[in-house]
Amino acid sequence: MEMRTKLYPMVQFKKDTWEIDEFDCASMFLLIGSEKAMLIDCGMGIGDLAGAVRMITDKPLIVALTHNHPDHAGNARQFPEIWLNGKDRNLMPIPMSAELRRDDIRHIARRQKGSIGAPYSMFRLYPFDLETDVLEAEDSGPIPVVWDLKDGQEFDLGGGRIVRAIECPGHTPGEMVFLDQGTRTLFAGDAVNYNLGVGAVLLRTTLGHMKKLQAMDGEYDGIWNGHHDFRALGAPLGEDCLPTIIDMMEDAAAGHIVPCESPSFWGQDIPLTKQDKAKKMFGGLPGQEPSRRVTLRRGRNWLSIDPERI
Repeated sequence: MEMRTKLYPMVQFKKDTWEIDEFDCASMFLLIGSEKAMLIDCGMGIGDLAGAVRMITDKPLIVALTHNHPDHAGNARQFPEIWLNGKDRNLMPIPMSAELRRDDIRHIARRQKGSIGAPYSMFRLYPFDLETDVLEAEDSGPIPVVWDLKDGQEFDLGGGRIVRAIECPGHTPGEMVFLDQGTRTLFAGDAVNYNLGVGAVLLRTTLGHMKKLQAMDGEYDGIWNGHHDFRALGAPLGEDCLPTIIDMMEDAAAGHIVPCESPSFWGQDIPLTKQDKAKKMFGGLPGQEPSRRVTLRRGRNWLSIDPERI
């Protein structure tokens, strides 16, 4: 089935380094070396991402995922091979149901454009069609070959451009970040953000990995996460983001947990008495009952944690 749109907003923010915006759902990053190119994440699964990449480069393409959530792995079946940490392999199907993805996409469009109800249904706010651009799994291509992505693995794109994969569990068990050593750029997926949910492993384990990222700060000039909701397209996260996450996790590990009302993904607050609704956002692994979560706030940082997994 032919997918139509390739009209992703995109920006080249460093030499041969692109951020591709999947219509406010997620950010993908395209890195081009002298011999190969690398795509970090695939988005929710809107439109012809593979075709858009080919408009920029025809070099052999490596596709690597930061983690296996639908907004980062939804378009994986457009590509014959992907790299994914084995701890995330069975987290979710690739891709999940098209109707579930369409529902999330509708919510995101309403939130981002501030348009609910008739205005949203009357005017096309994005250059895609939910029925023809968001496909069922069987229509979007065969299941790709999934290669096991390892901590410390390096990808040589040619011309001295080497990208290193680094394990950073917390948001998922197999969350990975990628260090582009030549351009001094760290791609963090959902491992680092101002609105961060963790709990896939013990909080102290995640904290240790966050401190490792902080200790590497001499190797990168900025952190680009997998959503530009708290930053401009092509711009890095603020320098306060990672240190504040570490401070908040240290306080939580020491028992200083003060819950607050938190913004949901769709723009409404979650009252303290209804925090269980957040289970729908950050559930456990398939077959596991999500535990009660709390949200902490410091400055512009929001941190959702599982107090039973400190």
